[in-house]
Amino acid sequence: MSKRNLIIGAVVVLAAAYGGLTATIIPEGTEAQLTGEVVFDPTVNAQNFWKEQGPKYFEDNAVDFAQLVSEANGDFTTVASKYGHYSMGDSGELSFIVKGTGTIKTVKNKLRSGYVAFQPDGVPESSVSYRLQIGPVFKNSSVRDTINTISYRDYKNQIEWAQVSVALHNLILKDVLSQVNFEGTEGRKVSYVGCYTVTRPSQVLITPVSVTIE
Repeated sequence: MSKRNLIIGAVVVLAAAYGGLTATIIPEGTEAQLTGEVVFDPTVNAQNFWKEQGPKYFEDNAVDFAQLVSEANGDFTTVASKYGHYSMGDSGELSFIVKGTGTIKTVKNKLRSGYVAFQPDGVPESSVSYRLQIGPVFKNSSVRDTINTISYRDYKNQIEWAQVSVALHNLILKDVLSQVNFEGTEGRKVSYVGCYTVTRPSQVLITPVSVTIE
């Protein structure tokens, strides 16, 4: 056989081999049906928790805020094992689920990070400022970090973990805070259940999961 015929034969064999290969084309967004990988959706995760447990979880696990302040006596780490929740299991940011009442001092609901400043009942007045976050932008991830059934270990990365917190805040904004009219409430009593992350000693910032103006 000539060299030319050998080359042609090799090309035919290769063409036949490649012809035996097949490709599966699937619509964009349906890759999980082929790979079996579940697409992460923080909104669904948050909604499932909110529907199945929601505010009742926080009410059942809340400590009276005045009691917490009194027992901590300026150092919340001393009551961490009794009432606290760490963001990374046994380390990270320390948060608490709290409940209480107080008197509204000022309302800042025109800001992106809106808040209600109040004086908690049973807590001596001092230089510490006490605020209930009312959004639409929320600082910290207090709500997510105080839920024992949700763990950072269940998520691939910090982006997914952060999205869970945002989804919970959106639910609180829609189902809780949008139902409350804070206009002209200075001097009135407020009852709340919420979550607080220890950050600056001079400020306590509580994200409410339940709030009532009396």
